Order: sequence, then C-alpha cells, then structure tokens
Amino acid sequence: MKSAGTQDGESASRNVAAPSWIAAGYAASMKFGGRGGRLGVAVVAFVVAAAVTACSADASSTDENSGDVRTVQHAFGETSIPVNPQRVAVLDGDRTMEAVVALGVQPVAAVKPPLTGDYAPVVRARLAAEPVDIGSADSDIDIEALTAAEPDLIVMRTTGEDNRELFDRVAPIAPTVVVDYTPASWQSTLEQVADVFDQRAEAENLLADYRRTVDESQGRAPGEGSTLTVARVRADSLRYMTQDGSFPYSVLADLGYRAPAQQDRGSDEVQTVDVSPELIDVLDADDIVLLSDAGTEDAVAQLRQNPLFTGLGARVTELPSKDYLFGNVLTAQALVETASELGG
Repeated sequence: MKSAGTQDGESASRNVAAPSWIAAGYAASMKFGGRGGRLGVAVVAFVVAAAVTACSADASSTDENSGDVRTVQHAFGETSIPVNPQRVAVLDGDRTMEAVVALGVQPVAAVKPPLTGDYAPVVRARLAAEPVDIGSADSDIDIEALTAAEPDLIVMRTTGEDNRELFDRVAPIAPTVVVDYTPASWQSTLEQVADVFDQRAEAENLLADYRRTVDESQGRAPGEGSTLTVARVRADSLRYMTQDGSFPYSVLADLGYRAPAQQDRGSDEVQTVDVSPELIDVLDADDIVLLSDAGTEDAVAQLRQNPLFTGLGARVTELPSKDYLFGNVLTAQALVETASELGG
C-alpha cells in the first residue's frame, strides 16, 4: 500500500525543484541589479511570493487528496480506510469474498477457499481478472504475496477472537477491517461488508432481490411436514449440515424446508454432524441433497449403493459442494432457484 507518508513525500519532492519561471525571475533581477537594485529586489519578491502561493496550493491539494479516508467500525475496533479503495485484498475466499464481489468490488488478491479449492461459479462469473493467490486458509496466508500485491485495504473475517493473531500480522501491511462471521448469518456479513465500502443501499437492493426470489418460489414450497436432509460427501467422511448452523440450510429454511426430527438442529458452533456408516438412517428424510466435493465420485457411488442408504427411500439430488456449501447473497439466490426443483 502507498501510505499517506509516501504521498506526502512525493509532494514535498515536487515542491523542492524550482519551476523555470522562478529561475527566469531571478535572471530578470540580475539584469536590473546593476542599474536598479530596488527594481531587482521587487522582481524577486514578486516571483517568490507567487511561487510560494502556487506551491502551497499544490501541497494543499495533494494533502487533501491523500487524506480522503473514513473511519469504520468493525469486529476488532475501528480503522481509517480509503474512501475509494482501489486495491482490495480479501482473506476469505468464499463467504466474505462473495459479499465483496456482489457489491461490485474487484479484489486484486484473495485466498482460495480451503475446503472446495476454488471460488464459487457465481463469484468467478463476476471476476474481471484472477486475484493474486495469497494462500488457501486463514492460518496459511502468504504474507509476502499479500505485501507484494500492495493492497490499500484488507478485508478479513473472524468468529469471535479466532483470527486476532492474523489481524495483528496483516494490519501493518494496509488498513484492515474484520467481519464478524457465522455461516448462518450471511445477511449480516453482507451488511458489514457493505458498510466497509459505504454501499449499504446496494446491499439492501441485493437482499430485496433475494427475498423477492424466495417469495416467487413459495408456490413450489415443500408440503407441510415434509423434511429435507443436506449431507456433505467427502472422500473420507459423511456428515449432514445442521438446520440452524449451516449456510445451505439458512437459505432452504427461508423456503420452508425443515430437517428431520432425529437430527441435531445445530447452532453457530455446530454447522455439521459426522455420520458413521452404521447410522446412515439419521439422514432419513423425504428429500436428501448430497453436496459432493471434487474427486468424491467413488464415495458418492458407494453411498448410493449402500443398502442402508437406498432403504431410506428418499428422493436424492446431487450438487457440487463448491457451488453451495458456503457463500453469500449470490449463492443464496442460486440455491433458491435450484431448490425449486426438489421434490419433483
């Protein structure tokens, strides 16, 4: 980041060099110096006064431009940030990143989502250029790459005090703001990010569009008492997403879907629950959505051929986890539209 000190230094450097017309004034004073000393002094005085006025105005203008900052409140306090940041780095590749991009901001650097390995399609569709890769997880930020990207604003997330140490590491690089995040409270994440960029009105428009899509989908809402399981298939594990703690279910619940009674409702602290092979019946519901990670085709096939799973008799829909596992308003909108096909 180019600090205000650097800008001031550049301004000072420009003011040191005397413009050519000052030199001309000095030459004029020398010309008249022999025959009219007082006239020569007057010329010099006029030229110097004009120079001081011009240079002062230039310095004032430069200082004013370099001082275009505003103070924002965030999870770890308050920070003065550029009014119009041009080089934004995002230290969360899915949840916060999506909110940033949804507001029309183009990050110059970002981490790759550690669990899915790539940005969600709705994010990629809005990226004008590939952000500099600065790591794959909050704990593995490449500080050198982040510094080399020369951000003028860093946006990161935290849950409670989880990322205080990371904040202390990156804050000296550029002004840093921290979003307080939980997966099920994605709307709050969007509003916090919007406040950083002074775009609350745009965030409200995005949320209004989301609510409108939900309302339009009510005609295809699940029947009363129908249940839905959202399960994630990984190469080495199977788990279900909780109704009150996970991002996908925070969206599906807006459509009227409910998890089966035998499942843990979850919380901000409990987003998923592991399922052991012998207890697959915990997934039992009218509909089951399988979110599968890349490279888990064999695991999905084995699950769908498992007699305990087929015996559930549920309607099963497979979706890629990178598209719907985490996200913000763009993914929420896409999930609403996809969910309209469930139960068919």
